[in-house]
Amino acid sequence: MTGDEGHSPKGNLRQRLRHPWEHTRARRKAPLLNASELPHDTEDHWLDRVEDEESTPRSSLKTLWVTASSGPLYRVRVIWRFISTTPGKMVTLTIILATALFAAGYSMSDSSAARQRSLTEMLDTTEPTSYAAHNLYTSLSLADTMATTGMVQSGVVPEESLSVYYQALDRASHSASEVAAGIGDADSAASELIARVQRQLPVYAGLVETSRANNRQGNPVSVSYMAAASSLMRNEILEDASALFDHTSHSVSAQQYQAMRPQWVPLSGLLAAVIFLLIAQWWLWRITRRRLNKGFLAATGMMLVAILWVSGSNFATWQAGNRSFERAALPWDSLTTSRILAQQARTTETLALVRRQSIEATNSSFEETTRALSSALDDVERAHSEGKAPAPEALGKARAALRQWEEAHEDLVAALRSGEFSTAMHLTTDVSAQGPQDRTTAEAFASLDGALSDLISQSRSTMRSFIRDGLGATALVSLAVLLLALSSVVAVVLGIRPRLQEYL
Repeated sequence: MTGDEGHSPKGNLRQRLRHPWEHTRARRKAPLLNASELPHDTEDHWLDRVEDEESTPRSSLKTLWVTASSGPLYRVRVIWRFISTTPGKMVTLTIILATALFAAGYSMSDSSAARQRSLTEMLDTTEPTSYAAHNLYTSLSLADTMATTGMVQSGVVPEESLSVYYQALDRASHSASEVAAGIGDADSAASELIARVQRQLPVYAGLVETSRANNRQGNPVSVSYMAAASSLMRNEILEDASALFDHTSHSVSAQQYQAMRPQWVPLSGLLAAVIFLLIAQWWLWRITRRRLNKGFLAATGMMLVAILWVSGSNFATWQAGNRSFERAALPWDSLTTSRILAQQARTTETLALVRRQSIEATNSSFEETTRALSSALDDVERAHSEGKAPAPEALGKARAALRQWEEAHEDLVAALRSGEFSTAMHLTTDVSAQGPQDRTTAEAFASLDGALSDLISQSRSTMRSFIRDGLGATALVSLAVLLLALSSVVAVVLGIRPRLQEYL
């Protein structure tokens, strides 16, 4: 081997093969190259950075991160490259449209179903509970009036008065049970009110029976027991019953407003879906140079049908639930309030005779009661005139009975003032009087209360008919809108399919 053999390429190769670890160790110990010493044609040497041993752990972590994330990142890049193509844009557009159409249809379907459930609950539970609360109050007030009237005459109470009293007490107990069943356990305030009424009612009945027992024996203490019973009824039981009636009436009004207002948010979702469809068709026309797409047109048509259907249902529900319902609810509210005031005024008349007191001091409250009754009757007449319906027959009877009661009340005031208690007893208890010359407060009030009861029943029937109209307007809306939305999704998919096949 010559002197140059050790420096020849073959010699170097043999040396590396003979001692490979020594060559590797020498490379590791070799100094790093300076960038200025590199040839000019390797200016991109920074792509392959040469690092020392201290950077090995960092390179290992970087390699681990690149290895772990290369799969997901690669898939993301592949998906993005596909979306950047025209077929990818079409597929993305289809997915967005399908999601928007289904979301808009499902939102409107769910809102319509909730509205239908609310109207059904209002018709079957909330409104009957409010009516039962009204019957509770009027029955309690009538029972107190009849119990007080029975105390006017000494001895045994007439059988007719006893029958009316027990019927009123029975209706009050039944109405209290209906109210308790209708409000449920969720309404704690109403539950407490009805519980107090049910607890106090037996106490009141016991005081009345004690008063009657003493009255049959001619004991003057019977008046004290009756006064205590009437005070319990008017200051506690009727106060709770009135608060309960106000609470249930407010629940009806609040639920009616919530259930019958327009569905603006779901409707805006349907309109947005139609706008998306129009924008998609415009974009598809720019890409494919075809003006019309049958699938997209069918989807747009079905969504427009859904919007028209829902809009018509909303208008019909609003018409029945707001304008018509309020027209019927106004006289109902005023009639129930004025009837309660009339019963209170009647009880005041009877108590004045029992206590042998003048009622001139209560004339102002009686005048307020008559004004409230006259205003309520005016509301009934106005509601029927706006509805282009003739006034009911009971309206004329109520006005005539109100005039007779006012005249008989003046006679009762005069009789009590002059001490003519026999005349006052006739005016207060005789319900068989006939003709204007023989008018009594008992007969006039009985006629007035019967007419008011008929008017209240008619107003309630009118209100319930409008609730049924609103409920009928929501029928099939939920299912129809959902089916139209799903059909629109299918139409969009079928419409985009031929365009995609042109690229495949």
